Amino acid sequence: MGMLFAVIGFLIIDLYFNLIPQLFPLDTVSWLLYACLFFVLAHHVAKLTGLSGIGDLGIKAHFGWKRNLRIGFLFGAGIWAAMYLLLWGFGDFEITGVKKAPEAVIFVIETFAGMFLGSLMNDLIVRGYVFAHLKGKVLNVYLLLISAFIYALDDVWLAGFSISNTLFSVILGLSLGYVLLKTGSIWMNSGIHMGLNVMYCFVYGIPGREAVKGLLLTTPGGSRSFLLDHAHILAAIVLLLVILAAYGRLKLNSANKYMY
Repeated sequence: MGMLFAVIGFLIIDLYFNLIPQLFPLDTVSWLLYACLFFVLAHHVAKLTGLSGIGDLGIKAHFGWKRNLRIGFLFGAGIWAAMYLLLWGFGDFEITGVKKAPEAVIFVIETFAGMFLGSLMNDLIVRGYVFAHLKGKVLNVYLLLISAFIYALDDVWLAGFSISNTLFSVILGLSLGYVLLKTGSIWMNSGIHMGLNVMYCFVYGIPGREAVKGLLLTTPGGSRSFLLDHAHILAAIVLLLVILAAYGRLKLNSANKYMY
């Protein structure tokens, strides 16, 4: 029964996260209210499914959590910025200008706030919640694979289904799950997720509002190739390899929640 309640709880918070923005038009204020209510819902669902609350999903104010968040952001934003520079250099898109102030300032504030909260909510569902209910019940390698495939399935809500998107999400999910497993808190995981999402917004615009453009004003380029079309998968592979190679040297603080 315990696992059944856990599955029901997952469906409740996942459907809230994914369906509300699709069913109702949300402006900035109503979106922020939707995000705040998500954390309240997630806290109570966690308690009803046998956890102590949202802290068990990875939101812990342990020593060094802000540093973990910053380092994660630099990893995600840095690798995705390099990918977009290469895409621009090889003609995948052209830059025709940059948003002017004050519109640019408002856009940057909305992007950072929205991508932080959006990434954190998604991470709490597909990793924090899954890890909290499966820790100690399956081997770590299976835990990483399960959360990565759940992340890929959940991403269909936003990106639609394709083999390349699924492969990309699984590889990215392994990176995000690995740092959650090692640090025991959500912060580095969400920092990485936020970083790559912020870079996406700067180039293409906020998801669902791409028509108003990003910080950079871009138009599609004329170049097409297999590598350009699958650059996001290569970037996810690079991110995973960099994390695996560099993690031990970063001396990150851990909440020790998932160190078993």
